[in-house]
Amino acid sequence: MEIKKTAARAYESPEFNRALDEILHPGGLELTARVAEVAHIKPHSLVLDIASGRGTTACFLSQRYDCSIVGIDLSSVSATLAKSKAQNEGMAQKVCFATADAESLPFADSSFDVVISECAFSLLPDKAVGAKEIVRVLKPGGRLAITDVFLQFPLSQELKTQAFFDSCFSGAETQEGYRELFDRAGLVVDVIEDHSIELKKITYKLVTGYGSISAFWEQFGKGALSCCGSPGERCDNSGALWKRLFAEGKPGYVLLSFTK
Repeated sequence: MEIKKTAARAYESPEFNRALDEILHPGGLELTARVAEVAHIKPHSLVLDIASGRGTTACFLSQRYDCSIVGIDLSSVSATLAKSKAQNEGMAQKVCFATADAESLPFADSSFDVVISECAFSLLPDKAVGAKEIVRVLKPGGRLAITDVFLQFPLSQELKTQAFFDSCFSGAETQEGYRELFDRAGLVVDVIEDHSIELKKITYKLVTGYGSISAFWEQFGKGALSCCGSPGERCDNSGALWKRLFAEGKPGYVLLSFTK
């Protein structure tokens, strides 16, 4: 649980949100619109947004598709900011937010027409439990759509033990790994789209602004977070670990949708 809390604190960072214009995933709202398309979000759909952050995606989807959204985030700070955003945009009747854990969703079985998750599922320590929870709250015939980092090649166990789990890269699966994970949970894959160019764009933006991905993470965490070791532990070799992670895993970005 401490690992997840540490990751949540990272995404609360004002520096992190300013650097990425509060759209904390590759592809921005253009890719979010594609998520809505493959998930068949329609007027009157009830949608669960897992790791909803400051509410940007939820408000966008509700405005564009006239759907109702429930957003959850492990960060109470982010959930509070999201509630304020919905209130300020006059959307509080259709969009709501709560602090909750994706591995223990506080909803009844078969509650939602659609579940979405953008650049967040890779952060779950127990992805099998997270997948089962998603399936549980989906209605029969409901759809899941996720966008996330994937690895072209699995990381060595030795590197995994060094790379701290608040990195979505170190927690990522291969495309086939994601598909098998949700297949075991009871979902059928419908769409697999490679959007790795969007990961390259966001990586370029961070590198040009901070000099390197490692420097960016160290900056927004103000030294409280590390890409390796234990929560709060400083890592003097973080740059080398980031280079190894990219060289070994060759990460990309993928959109997947499934049907229950």
